[in-house]
Amino acid sequence: MNPIARTLWNPIVAKEYRSRMRTWRSPLTITIHVIVLGGIGWAVFSAIANSVAGFGSSGGGVSPSSMGILLFTFLILFQIVLLAFITPALTSGAISGERERQTIDLLFVTPLAPFSIIWGKLLASMSFVVLLLVLSVPIFSLVFLFGGIELDQVVAAFALTAVTAMTLGFVGVAFSTFFKRTLAATVASYGAAFVMLVGSPGFGLLFPTEYDARAAVVPAPPALALISPVVPLLVIASGQPVSTYGTRASVDSQLQLSKGAGNGACVGLPNGGVSCSSNGGFSGYSPGTGTASPGTTLHTGFLAGLQYWQASIVMQLMICAVALALSALLLPPIRRFGWRRNRAPAAEPA
Repeated sequence: MNPIARTLWNPIVAKEYRSRMRTWRSPLTITIHVIVLGGIGWAVFSAIANSVAGFGSSGGGVSPSSMGILLFTFLILFQIVLLAFITPALTSGAISGERERQTIDLLFVTPLAPFSIIWGKLLASMSFVVLLLVLSVPIFSLVFLFGGIELDQVVAAFALTAVTAMTLGFVGVAFSTFFKRTLAATVASYGAAFVMLVGSPGFGLLFPTEYDARAAVVPAPPALALISPVVPLLVIASGQPVSTYGTRASVDSQLQLSKGAGNGACVGLPNGGVSCSSNGGFSGYSPGTGTASPGTTLHTGFLAGLQYWQASIVMQLMICAVALALSALLLPPIRRFGWRRNRAPAAEPA
């Protein structure tokens, strides 16, 4: 077997596959995931169907497409929350569990490189997560009964969800390599998942990017605010950006804008367009020059030109690369750097 094939598929992957799927935990996890997600989908679907029937009998004008968007939003957000609970539990004990069972030395005497060991653990865990995503596809097909959601939106949402689960897995293995106990690694992994899902959007709300209210283009939110998949998933489901998320017009520019409102002023819109007013009245709108999805594309920063979900994937892949490098560096029992070695005391001259 060539080195590349041995790296991507090694005995650790085969062993993890057999040991994981032969226990009762994996079927139980699959069953709970499908039942919970299906129950949520059924509950939302029933509420939407009753709402549509009620509005139809009373002559109301409720769009079924908006109901499809609502169902898709609920399903995709609940799925990301479920994976945030499942993925750290799968990966936080990958290496620390070997230490606790005193089998880590057996891995070190094999011809496998540290990267191959880490990759084998990750591949086995992430394959199980992919299985959960595949099993949820029939549930998400309910959204096409209402309309309002296109296939490309579902594909983008699943791609972002898969990358998010992969990022949580990489971070979990990194903590499992760093800590000697599974409990500490598990707590740290769940803490990282909370920071990623909740702390990142909170950072965008607490520390938004300030911009000139008269600017033609509203800047992108802070890069750290785009790590979380929550806001990009909302943007995918609605097709519109979350209004003023991660951005804030500066006070000085607002004052200058209010002073010049009598003579006319222009205000930058979140999608890159410009709204102009003259003597207090609306005078015109110049659409932005965004890419395929106007309003959901970042116009400034090093992620300019990417949509929200694409920028989130880029940021998460950067985290994966750092976590993988640190895991492969910390795993070997012999460190390659001088400050990690225990130097022997110098011999005294005779």
